[in-house]
Amino acid sequence: MAHGMPKTFEKDNDGSTMYRINIEPEFDPENPETQIGWSCYEIRVFGEVTKSNLEHVFIRSVINETAEFALVNAYNASVLKVKVDSAAVAEYKEFLQFKFDLEARISADLNV
Repeated sequence: MAHGMPKTFEKDNDGSTMYRINIEPEFDPENPETQIGWSCYEIRVFGEVTKSNLEHVFIRSVINETAEFALVNAYNASVLKVKVDSAAVAEYKEFLQFKFDLEARISADLNV
């Protein structure tokens, strides 16, 4: 682990756990050889750190439930030919790929 690199999982004093992904070094734009810190995407999870809990919190940090239902409904309408919309199908496929990639990432980070 590089010096100062944030941990993937880190317990906080309030009982929550921080979960970080895509931890990458951040460099000075004026001097690209000088690292100035780290960047990552992080979520805070309360309760037990499980695959299911992490997936739920992570997905909700990206898209709310109403927007997810809208994606599903637009996809279903297109598949059932109620309102054919190739963009809705493509968007839902992209969302599903995101969910599958996230599931694999979380499984790897939890070693499950």
